Amino acid sequence: MCAAYNHLVPTFDGETVLLPIHSSPNHWLFGELRLASMEVHIYDSLGRGAYEKFQSEGIFSKFERRVANYLDKIKYWARRNIRRIPLNMQFIYEENVPQQSSHLGDCGVFLCMFMEQLVSGQPIRVLIDPKNAALEFRLRMAKIIWGSSLAPL
Repeated sequence: MCAAYNHLVPTFDGETVLLPIHSSPNHWLFGELRLASMEVHIYDSLGRGAYEKFQSEGIFSKFERRVANYLDKIKYWARRNIRRIPLNMQFIYEENVPQQSSHLGDCGVFLCMFMEQLVSGQPIRVLIDPKNAALEFRLRMAKIIWGSSLAPL
């Protein structure tokens, strides 16, 4: 069973929704919903497997209905004074993103860094050495946490 995370988390601009996505049994990938174009960009550190599984099992169409209900619930269309339209979402697999070198639980680290890079306006880039990508991301996360008010007292 594959399921999108239960909460849609709008970013500060209200036009992008960041989506941690769980793919059973133990993998996480990242989606970026661009509301203006109704495109969902899928970033997966393990390659196309989850994306293809979501396509074949109809998960994307279920997700589109969930998003439509959510947008109705928060009065997205009315607040923008536009007529509600069918979403016709496009799900786009992003090819050139960093890949994990193993299946040993690095997907959460990659998800966090994909999200951090998009929120901070940095492009998600392919690293020269994929074997060191998880370590590089962990070091960046530590610097972010220790260099902010999130650091433990």
